[in-house]
Amino acid sequence: MESRKTVIIAGGGYAGIIAANRLARKKLPIQIILITAENEFHERIRNHQVLCGTLAKTYSTKSLLHKKVELKIAKITKINSVSKEVFLSDNKKLNYNYLIYALGVQKKTNEALPDTYISIAEKTDCIRMASTLQAMIRPKITILGAGLSGIETVAELAETFPAADLSLVDSGKLGAGFSEPASDWMKGYVAKHKINLMEDSYIQSFETNSLITKSGKKIEHDICILSNGLVASPVGVESGLPANEIGQLLVNGYLELNQTPDVFVAGDAAKVVSGDHDHLRMACATALPMGIYAAERLAYTLGAKSKLGEKEFKLSYLGRNVSLGRKNGVIQPSLSDDTPYGKVWKSKMAAFIKETICKLTILSFRLEKYADVYVWKG
Repeated sequence: MESRKTVIIAGGGYAGIIAANRLARKKLPIQIILITAENEFHERIRNHQVLCGTLAKTYSTKSLLHKKVELKIAKITKINSVSKEVFLSDNKKLNYNYLIYALGVQKKTNEALPDTYISIAEKTDCIRMASTLQAMIRPKITILGAGLSGIETVAELAETFPAADLSLVDSGKLGAGFSEPASDWMKGYVAKHKINLMEDSYIQSFETNSLITKSGKKIEHDICILSNGLVASPVGVESGLPANEIGQLLVNGYLELNQTPDVFVAGDAAKVVSGDHDHLRMACATALPMGIYAAERLAYTLGAKSKLGEKEFKLSYLGRNVSLGRKNGVIQPSLSDDTPYGKVWKSKMAAFIKETICKLTILSFRLEKYADVYVWKG
């Protein structure tokens, strides 16, 4: 009888959970252990709602996992890819035969910044600042970074705290990656809600209650929300694994760690450096397909049949979506390489589509416990 293999999934985010559920249903002699630091699933695409107190429901990681997946609540400190060991913060270690690395991204560690600064990428930051916001009458808030997270954050704040004095600052333009009609709609929303938009503004220094631009302009705030400069979990780099400048692990077209084929990488932690993958961006829309693919590729490696796993990972985007509060939004269709094109959906219909997409993410986790339901355009 073939001996049972141990598969460790490092990370309980979008890629990790869906990989675990897909792999758990494979008829293979494997033990699956998913390691994550928190009992509660971090629904990162809703962090702006956590910040504003508009998130109504949360989920335990256990409730989203297939019953065959063993859940281990612990923080991973290091990985030894030679001895195939995962080291945990409680001084314990686990051995594996195969590893799916899906530790995601986080804010840059910068202890020099005072408590008036938070990162929208960190749920703990958002929870801490939520109570502070509720106690303020007319908070002066600056959001640094006008990408998808920054736009959603400033819009949620404008709707939830209409008396707030809001500024949205970026070194580039609002709506980068969107078509002109889509970016015009977002700029119209910003203007309607009297949000101070500062494009082409490069920040030179960070003070307790202000940002200083390279031109010398002072942008005052009570709170500054950082929506830029994300980096991958430091575990990969600190474990000596090949990575780029922001800590993403370098993988081939099969999502295998270069020169270490028993380690697969999925989600925001992965940077594919071979084939036609330059268009891939850090997003839930990338993490879910990568998680499914990593499970299929691993299953194929172990001898299971898999049409997905026998070929390189491919992903064609369908578009981008952004919420502007609870009742407004923009849906931008795109070509397979993420180039915007076609009709833009706006207003209430876009908000409905965006919310449906967010709900389908959780539903996909649940359905993947029972059947192969998650599909994407390759």
